[in-house]
Amino acid sequence: MTIQSLDTQLLLLINHGLSNSLFDILMPALSQRGYLLVIPFLLTMLLQGARRSNEQSKAYIATAVWIFLIACLAAYLSGFVEGWMKDAVARVRPCRAIKGVRLITACPKSFSMPSGHAISSFSFALPLFYLTKRFMDLAWRLYPLLLASAIAFSRVYLGVHYPTDVLTGALLGTAMGTALSLAYQWISAEEFITRERR
Repeated sequence: MTIQSLDTQLLLLINHGLSNSLFDILMPALSQRGYLLVIPFLLTMLLQGARRSNEQSKAYIATAVWIFLIACLAAYLSGFVEGWMKDAVARVRPCRAIKGVRLITACPKSFSMPSGHAISSFSFALPLFYLTKRFMDLAWRLYPLLLASAIAFSRVYLGVHYPTDVLTGALLGTAMGTALSLAYQWISAEEFITRERR
């Protein structure tokens, strides 16, 4: 059995096997406007950043703002990776390639690999998860990752992406968000060392 056939079977299992009236309402909403659900997290991040302080009694509010900007930059850069890879792989979407796909939203004209929703969601979520560990509880930090996973899953349920499109997008987004987070940590550490030496 080929990867393509396994991909197709898993797609149909999710697209048909999990179909229900609740998901038929929820999944299109997640796909189109799910990013708005990160707003409560962002507000909480800013609030916690203002309330909590580091060892030098300095609030984390500036850090929280930087984390938001890094997440935005990661999502922006992921768009270039997505566009390049879609053109390079040129995989036809399942809603155009497979008969019988249950389609409850418009089938996009662009190529399928990787999922743009997955790569942008995970690239945005990773800095929010990783860089807030000093001033936010784990339960809150997991929220952006769970939201990104739900948005990515919705694309398979809607029949517009194969599972491997979503997995590839999630991995690329994770790599992008992690790379920018580590770069920020390195720059912050260098600035701290420079200040201490003065």
